Amino acid sequence: MMKKWKLILAAGMMVLACAGCGPQETESTEQSDNFSAVDVYTVGEGTKSEAEEKKDDYEDAGQKEAGGEVAEFAGLIQAAVADKDMEALADLCTYPLAVNSEVVENRDTFMALGSDVIFTEERCAVIEAVDVTTLEETMAGIIMGDATPNIIFKSVDGKLGITGIN
Repeated sequence: MMKKWKLILAAGMMVLACAGCGPQETESTEQSDNFSAVDVYTVGEGTKSEAEEKKDDYEDAGQKEAGGEVAEFAGLIQAAVADKDMEALADLCTYPLAVNSEVVENRDTFMALGSDVIFTEERCAVIEAVDVTTLEETMAGIIMGDATPNIIFKSVDGKLGITGIN
């Protein structure tokens, strides 16, 4: 069922992306000998929209998931949480990140929060219970935990990193 939604979402995004391209101009170029006319389509230049960038990040994570990198990364998170290792967890974070709805700008600020804020009994139990082989990508990222508390990670600039701890 989730795969159907992903397919529908991907198709919808492609339709929207094509609709936003604007008018297309057609030029005919003639070549000699046995070559026939070729239509050349030019599309207005522009930068990637925010939606296209998010789609690229989403696809990056999907590619990593196929290779087992998602399960491996989730296993590293589980190990850091089980050991209550702030250093190891900080190494897995992408900054800035959200911690309990607050923005943490850098590693030093994250470390200053302390293990009692990060490694609550409830969060540790939830993360330990996650089956890393069944994790699926959402638009928010890969969510470890069914509700709050949870840890969210995704591909940022082609590298997996924790983006939220709730």
